[in-house]
Amino acid sequence: MGPPAVFVGRKQELQRLGTLLKRVRTGVVYGLPGVGKSALVAAVAARHRGPVVHRRIAPGDTLDAVVDDARRLLREAPVAQALSDDSRLEDLARELEARGALFVLDDLHVLRPEERLALVEGLGGRLRQGALLATSREEVPRQATSPDRFELRLDGLPEAAAKLLWRQLDTLYGAREGFAAAWARSRGVPFLLRRAHANDADVEEPVRAALAALPPDERHVAAVLALSELPLPASALRDVLPKEAAGEALRRLSARLLVETDARGRHGVHDLVREAFQTLLDADEARAAHEALLGLLAREPLPEVVRVRAMCRHLQALGRHEQRRSFVVEQAEALVRQGAAGELLALLGSLPPALCTPDVGLARARAQVRLLDLRRAYAELAALLASLGDAEDARGAGLREQVGTVLVRVALFSLELPACERTLGSMPMPRDAEVFLQQLLAWAALRFFQGRLDESLEMLDAACAASDDKRVLGWCAYARALMCWIEGRDEGLEEPLSQCLSLLEGAPLDSRGPLVAAMSAGILSRLGRFTQAQAALDGVRERLGQLGAPRLALELDCIAALVLGERGERRAALAGLREVAVRAEQGGYLFVHHLSRVGAGRMLLELGRRAEGLALLDEAAADARARGAEGLVRAAETARSSDVLRQVERPGAVEPREVRPGVAARQRALAALAAATAGDSVRAEGLLASLEPLARGEDFAMERALAHLSRAMLHRLSERATEVRGSMEAAARSASEGAADPELIPELARTLASLRVVTSDGSRLAVEAPVAASDAVVLDARDHALRAGGHTVSLATRVLPRRLLYALARQPGRTLSKEACVRAMWEADYDPRLHDNALRVHVRHLREVLEGTGARLLFEDPGYRLEVPRGFAFVRDEPGAS
Repeated sequence: MGPPAVFVGRKQELQRLGTLLKRVRTGVVYGLPGVGKSALVAAVAARHRGPVVHRRIAPGDTLDAVVDDARRLLREAPVAQALSDDSRLEDLARELEARGALFVLDDLHVLRPEERLALVEGLGGRLRQGALLATSREEVPRQATSPDRFELRLDGLPEAAAKLLWRQLDTLYGAREGFAAAWARSRGVPFLLRRAHANDADVEEPVRAALAALPPDERHVAAVLALSELPLPASALRDVLPKEAAGEALRRLSARLLVETDARGRHGVHDLVREAFQTLLDADEARAAHEALLGLLAREPLPEVVRVRAMCRHLQALGRHEQRRSFVVEQAEALVRQGAAGELLALLGSLPPALCTPDVGLARARAQVRLLDLRRAYAELAALLASLGDAEDARGAGLREQVGTVLVRVALFSLELPACERTLGSMPMPRDAEVFLQQLLAWAALRFFQGRLDESLEMLDAACAASDDKRVLGWCAYARALMCWIEGRDEGLEEPLSQCLSLLEGAPLDSRGPLVAAMSAGILSRLGRFTQAQAALDGVRERLGQLGAPRLALELDCIAALVLGERGERRAALAGLREVAVRAEQGGYLFVHHLSRVGAGRMLLELGRRAEGLALLDEAAADARARGAEGLVRAAETARSSDVLRQVERPGAVEPREVRPGVAARQRALAALAAATAGDSVRAEGLLASLEPLARGEDFAMERALAHLSRAMLHRLSERATEVRGSMEAAARSASEGAADPELIPELARTLASLRVVTSDGSRLAVEAPVAASDAVVLDARDHALRAGGHTVSLATRVLPRRLLYALARQPGRTLSKEACVRAMWEADYDPRLHDNALRVHVRHLREVLEGTGARLLFEDPGYRLEVPRGFAFVRDEPGAS
């Protein structure tokens, strides 16, 4: 687009518009038809230092088509398929910002009011470096929350400027009289001044009169330009008439001021000419013009989407619906590749019902898959496959195979496993190697989803044994790695990952190649190789920009969020997985929906949000089980291993070489807690020291809480009540910083320390009392019983002796002074006259009770000492555990 060859009289408006656009990045120029809005904006665009993209809005255009065209023009390449107007506006704004580009929109008024607002406010409100400049016959209403924009009402030229325009026209087309009358009639509207200069100022409808008087050749060329949505160069019009007639007709039309030529040499007609001429053409003239446009559009170098859209419009106008059907189906793949799946659906939907043949249905389903509308695609494909029946002719069989192949893939995505199995089972043995590979991978995935992983792996092994094709071997390795990754079989990841990456290196630029890299990023992060994982993600993002596949984008976002989780960025991972889960559910991509929920459940458990995490995993497992996806149920069960209550029951070893921050921190926290509970203060303190630099930030609040809990256990064993309380409060605060369940820390304390067990080796906290072996001696304060050698002696009625025994058993091997013995028995100060004799009586009684157990009560000045055998254990409730 460029300004017209004759553009005068707007110097002040041009300067003002350029100044405003530097301050406010969105503007609307509005006014009556013919006043010169487009010419003014084109002149501003010609001065813009950055890239400029122009789109004239024609009747029937929609917001998505307008924005997607601008995105393609800016990139000069296919664009990612947008799934919503907001996402496409965001992408266009990002591209305009990055390039400092100007987007010029002509005839904004053609769109619906809400679409105008979306462009002016939804797009314009995002711009700081880029700019949007629109023309409209109507003012765009403002709202209270509207972002800044400027508006310029364009009126007719002042008389001096109108005279200047008239003189310019005189220079180009010859002198004309009658300016005063033309000025009075036109009020400075440039279009009407031009018509007046062309000697039709005194006619009631000058445009219609001028068009009606055209000779046939000129009328035909004008009709072609009027019915074209695009300005056309003279070279494109040369075949509209035989020999040089088209060029001559074009020159005469320009002299009559019915055809405008911009600075780039492209020809078109003003909207007022277009609108008038379209009402004048009879059926034969319109048909001839549409025919001519079909021919020249097929040759003209145009963007694919623009060409398909225009040719379909002309075919529809000509009533060639069968040809239009064939053309759209033929161009379906190209439209999808260009990010125009929505437009493809609209073109297919405009076909008469009688022409909605199976190939139309298949193209429509593929477009729906591209738009991540898997539910609708699945229903369409299932109905289509049923309608094809048992087609025996080659074309029907081939179409049935294509439909079946797409249906299998969509059924897997949608977890419609019975339908997937039926379809696979009904498909004939493929002759094509690629179809065979797709069916093999589909069978393997199906068996895995059904919980038959070993059977799936056997299928892959058999295929590898029977083939030396690198693609077969590579994709089988990929499938194995993916399944082991989802299943949580980390030990089986390294080898198949290495194989698939080496065998599939340089995979073609389709959705499969980036899928390998995306999956490898997830596995590499599981293995702690974050640099490689990030490089793989970056590479996929770059290729995704060329592919524009929303399904792959969803898978990639899921994997990227899982990578964040492996890196210990739990909160960010949780937010990403939740967002992916919503998108996946909306699109019917239930496999990724399940993976995202399982990953989110795991993150919630790692953050200590047990109730929410377990509920989410229960829901995911129940949904998967209802669909027969037992393999995915197992994935949910595996995620439960991140439950801290389960982890404290079975703490694993600390792996010094573990580089995953979340795993390394959790291992040390759990090991420190286990050591503290066992009374191993040296090991506990060492682990807590190594944990401190790892457990920083909100993502590791749970590990800090476990560290404080470990110290509380150590204090409890040393019977330092004040310190216990302080550490428990610190644990609760840390847990709260990470939004952990409020009851989690008290529940962990009860789980870890409901009992205290004292042995000859020291004191520890426990959940269960030790099982009394035949040679063990267990003194159980809970039921006041002494068990030894298969016999039990009850101390329930012997209050004072058992008090003394418990006091001695709390510190076996250490002497308890008489003063301490008296305080334990009578809670009184020691008085030899009152207590010595009674103390000796109770000691003698206790020695009788201990006879034959291996435990002995010895006098050692200044008190008594309990000697215990190796298998001795004193068990009592831990008051602080509650």
